[in-house]
Amino acid sequence: MHAARRLGSEQQVGIPATANHSMKITTRCPRSKAKKLCTIVLACIATLCVLLIANAAKLKSLQLKVLAIDPSGIEPSDIDQDSALAHLSAAVQLPTISHRNRARNNTTAFHDFQTLLESTYPAVTTNLSKYTGEDFGDPDNASLLYQWSSSSNEDTSAVLLMAHYDVVPVEQSTLANWKHPPFSGAIDGEYVWGRGTLDDKCATIALMEACERLINSGFRPQRDVYLAFGHDEEVGGRYGNQQISDWMRSRGIRLSMVLDEGGGIYRGVPGLDQPAALIGIAEKGFLNITMTVQLDDAGHAAIPPQETAIVILANAITKLQQTPFPTKLDGGISRMLDYLGPEMSFLDRVVIGNRQLFGSLIENRFSNTPAGNAALRTTMVPTMIESGFTENALPSAATANLHLRIQPGETVESSVSFVRSVIQDDRVTLHTDRTLDGTPRDQLPFREPSRISSDTSKSFRALHQTIKQVYPDVTVAPFFVVASTDSAHYDTPALSQDVYRFTPWNLDQTGLTLIHGVNERISTREFVQMIRFYEQLLINLVGNTQD
Repeated sequence: MHAARRLGSEQQVGIPATANHSMKITTRCPRSKAKKLCTIVLACIATLCVLLIANAAKLKSLQLKVLAIDPSGIEPSDIDQDSALAHLSAAVQLPTISHRNRARNNTTAFHDFQTLLESTYPAVTTNLSKYTGEDFGDPDNASLLYQWSSSSNEDTSAVLLMAHYDVVPVEQSTLANWKHPPFSGAIDGEYVWGRGTLDDKCATIALMEACERLINSGFRPQRDVYLAFGHDEEVGGRYGNQQISDWMRSRGIRLSMVLDEGGGIYRGVPGLDQPAALIGIAEKGFLNITMTVQLDDAGHAAIPPQETAIVILANAITKLQQTPFPTKLDGGISRMLDYLGPEMSFLDRVVIGNRQLFGSLIENRFSNTPAGNAALRTTMVPTMIESGFTENALPSAATANLHLRIQPGETVESSVSFVRSVIQDDRVTLHTDRTLDGTPRDQLPFREPSRISSDTSKSFRALHQTIKQVYPDVTVAPFFVVASTDSAHYDTPALSQDVYRFTPWNLDQTGLTLIHGVNERISTREFVQMIRFYEQLLINLVGNTQD
């Protein structure tokens, strides 16, 4: 009995002891594994952080280090500001509005503008050769081409600097909202007011002022310089710069660089404290698609069918709005980030230096603004809709114009295919060769995206250098222009090496809305700076042979 009791006691004591021992084993193992796992996770995080920081450190500044030519600002004695501003004002007072039907153009205003240039800039008129529509085979072509011949015998390619002097119309319903009449050219001491002060008579006059000053100073270019001033850029340039570019090709002219409008100096770029001088190295193409729904039997408005022509077309447009083209960080945006990233904060450099990991974050940040969204993708938007003929009848047809701006890397064909794939409705037909009423288009219905020009060429470097000399506090970067310019007519390897788009204006978001808008105006100081910019650019480009 005692033995049994002892045995039982041993069992009773032994069982808990064994159990406790097992518990110690089972509780220690998870802690050990968790500790190892935590160590591995921390090591991975540390390694990732090192990689992220290392990639951020690889972002080296691409900004040129140059001395500003005028760090204290332009002195009145340097440039005759009153005279220059008066010349711009006189140019704005001429209503050179271009129309798609050029028979509607005010030919007197265009002729008076040409006369104004001839009388205002005698040195340019005397020393440069001028070519007009008669030379290009079309007397109605009011665009101008000036040639400033080289003083050197070397066979070097030429430079083409562009601007346009036609303007868009002014909506009559907005006239009361203008502080000064749109064609007054009013000068109030701070601004010059009127249509074309920003787009693009400012560049035309600034170029002429710069050339006049250089000629009078005895400057002679070491290579040929051409100045092209378009009269129909706002409607596609079909009768202006398109004819000039054909004429140049027929004469075997080679251009190392073309510079037109398109980029500029902008404030408020995400992540950047200082203004950004964005140089267009490419521009989007465009495409107009006429979407048509044509039904055999429209039905009666009192007994409407489930789907009418209007409903079918509306559903197609809704699908397109809900399924935009995909965003792309490659190309212009990626190269722009290479230039802007090193000038940003540490956290922004980490994000940009690891864009393959944080691509969606960058895309979301840019997509928050219409301009940023347009830079990331091919855009499409309906611009005109027509249907119906009376209040109580169902129309058998409905049409809409879909306007696309095509990102470099895409094509007109691939864009049309994307639109078809989204709509997926055979009742909606797509046409690019006709307007809403079915008549043939009298202007180009589409233009393919441009080539991507080099951001490492001597021409780009000269442009970069000039910007930093005249605007030392800006960050220079290449980008894709979302609008269309006349430079597209010269964007062919047979004629030009590189095509860039930049106008030296300094604008914020409010300033951007003034282009084609109410109360268009330019700061008097900004305009005088434009003159200095073009003058210095010519010195940098053709003061010494670049080839």
